[in-house]
Amino acid sequence: MKNLSLIILLLLALTACKKNLTLEAPIAEGEINIIIQETETQNVYRFINGQIGNTAKAKWKLGNGEEAVGDTVIGKYPFKGNYSVTLAVFNGIKIVEKSVQVSFKNDNLDLDPVYGLLTGGVNATAGKTWVLDSLTDGHVKLINNGSTTPWNRLAKKDKGVYDDELIFKLANKECLYKNNNSSYCHGGTIDGVTQFRFKELNDFWGTASIFAADGGDLIVNYTPRDATQHWEMEIRNGKHYLQLKGGAFFFFYRGISTVIEYEINSINENEMIVTHYESAPQSRVNALWRDQYTLIRKGYVRP
Repeated sequence: MKNLSLIILLLLALTACKKNLTLEAPIAEGEINIIIQETETQNVYRFINGQIGNTAKAKWKLGNGEEAVGDTVIGKYPFKGNYSVTLAVFNGIKIVEKSVQVSFKNDNLDLDPVYGLLTGGVNATAGKTWVLDSLTDGHVKLINNGSTTPWNRLAKKDKGVYDDELIFKLANKECLYKNNNSSYCHGGTIDGVTQFRFKELNDFWGTASIFAADGGDLIVNYTPRDATQHWEMEIRNGKHYLQLKGGAFFFFYRGISTVIEYEINSINENEMIVTHYESAPQSRVNALWRDQYTLIRKGYVRP
């Protein structure tokens, strides 16, 4: 009898639970919206998920190279121009995206000093020139699987490296790679392809011919594809990634054909350290190949 009573109680409890279970209607796609709020700082907006509290994690693409997560996020725009801000949320059935346009009439480089340090700022119309810090040990470091091979002081003298210059301008994000016709390129064989990087350089980024071999690497006659190259900046997880386009690179070509990108590890008025992570072929990715460069402002002499 006790067992029968227990079973009846369990059945009643299950029935009550079933009655309380409900399937809420999804949020209509047209009701997904973005609330935009100005802040006290020029070129800084606050973006709010209009369905705050009703959706799962909101994801944003802020149009300035940054992404963010959360119902309320802050977007900073150092440069004037038009930007597309996109919100993505789950409405109960699928991911729904909503985009809005925001515009700014003036620059505010105080929002991110990296741009001014890289280029010299708005008043440096001729741009800022960077060169390899050839007088310092380890100005180039080739790293893989925890092993490091440094270039020591003047290790590549008279080999088409130390006379190279990179000029960055803020206007139009222009970049000029001045190499006096010769450049330095990774040689050798990768995954069975002889002179893999040289072929990549010649196929995608400019006109190159081999001038001389230097151990496993190459000194090449090189002309960038575009007479004036350009740069872009992406900010991911708080780190700045500098992308060079049109045939420019930081003085030692280590690839890749789709985009040449460098993480800016540190930068100040006179020094910049960047790292290039090799993304092809897969064997290089697996070996965690990366190449670090220490640069100085042209004319700077260390104390």
